[in-house]
Amino acid sequence: MPKAGVHEARFLRLLVPALVACAVLVLVGGMGPGGYGLAVVAAAASAVALARRTAGREARIEDWLGRVRRGERAAVPLAVGLPDRLDRIAAEFGEIAASRAGENASLREERDRLEATLGAMVEGVVAIDAAGHVLRANDRAREMLGTALGDDLEGRLWVDFNRDPELAAFVRQALAGGVRCSREIEMRGAVDRVLDANAGPTADGRFWVLVFHDVTETRRLERIRTDFVANVSHELRTPLTAIKGFAETLRSSGFEDRATAARYVDVIDRHAGRLGRLIDDLLTLGDLELGRKPLVREDVAVASVARDAVELLEESARRAGVSIVVDVAEDTKVSCDADRLQQVLSNLLDNAIKYAPGGHVRITTSGPAEGKVEIAVADDGRGIPSADLPRLTERFYRVDKSRGRDQGGTGLGLAIVKHIAQAHGGEIAIDSRPGAGTTVRVTLPAASGVEGAGARQRPAAGHPAA
Repeated sequence: MPKAGVHEARFLRLLVPALVACAVLVLVGGMGPGGYGLAVVAAAASAVALARRTAGREARIEDWLGRVRRGERAAVPLAVGLPDRLDRIAAEFGEIAASRAGENASLREERDRLEATLGAMVEGVVAIDAAGHVLRANDRAREMLGTALGDDLEGRLWVDFNRDPELAAFVRQALAGGVRCSREIEMRGAVDRVLDANAGPTADGRFWVLVFHDVTETRRLERIRTDFVANVSHELRTPLTAIKGFAETLRSSGFEDRATAARYVDVIDRHAGRLGRLIDDLLTLGDLELGRKPLVREDVAVASVARDAVELLEESARRAGVSIVVDVAEDTKVSCDADRLQQVLSNLLDNAIKYAPGGHVRITTSGPAEGKVEIAVADDGRGIPSADLPRLTERFYRVDKSRGRDQGGTGLGLAIVKHIAQAHGGEIAIDSRPGAGTTVRVTLPAASGVEGAGARQRPAAGHPAA
């Protein structure tokens, strides 16, 4: 029915009872014909006015109810003067509406807090129903499960967007068992992850909440720690076994053969030196990782430190038949700890000498560029397979394990170089090919106000290969 027709019907509905009431009053009062006519007219006028007023108030109340239903906050349209039954009903509706509005506001605040909490969580949270339809998933869960952040997961089946068999089996087990359960899951995909998965029903048992904690980094560090302990034990056992064995042999011989005794003492001294170097390197690495010894930064001339490092290893280079060339401009400077820079160059030169016997080693620099200077130590030795390059800076990693130990290395040299570079805000890069030598590049901050200069070549130690 049109709106105008509704108002007319309401008006007539209110007018007819009023006219009937007026007629009854006239008849009961026994008025004459003239008075009867006037009474009817007056009653009709009053009834019309009352009907119009009441119909208007009903229309305003209906309009107010519609606005409240749409979520608007509006005052109850009460009549002026003493309240009647219609006003009291409207006031009751107003109180109910105000109560519901407060409840809705509280629900919205609770929803906003929940959204903020889920968004800030490092755990992934997914809510599903008993059929496996997703009700809610936070951004962290989307990231862990490999779905785009913009994808709408709500209403979709769990298996539609994640088909990892181990994870699917875990969800099925949770839904079928009806009790809380947990499992560590290794997910394979574009990014391999290890997830600590937990599932449990809500209080009414209608829905399930899945919580995923990414423990990939934790498990990686645990493996590193386990490998580190095993490697340290192995590295310590080798020299200790040699020292103990030769000491026992020396004691049982009674020192009668002086030449043999002297040889045994040399072996013991060599292995004791290796043990000392290993402990020193471990302490150095620990200091670098924990920042126990702060860096003493200053502007350092690379050429001067390189010559000092070459002089330190001059005898080793001579025995190995390795020639070392320092090809660094005198005015090339970096901002670093001079002792740490010498340690970097000494470790790199020591490796180059061991793995390029009878060859050549060259120290060069490039830059400064973008506030950095690159220091390179290159050799023409046998090179390193590409598969081994990513792991060269790991502790105790060796390409040729038996040869590294035989040459007295600790397996920590490049790890120390990497940590020193990172402590200065730099980095390390290694280029190598089998049969084509190896180049290790270390980038350090350039000294302030230093411009690049030409290189100067200077034979530093050893001799060219024959």
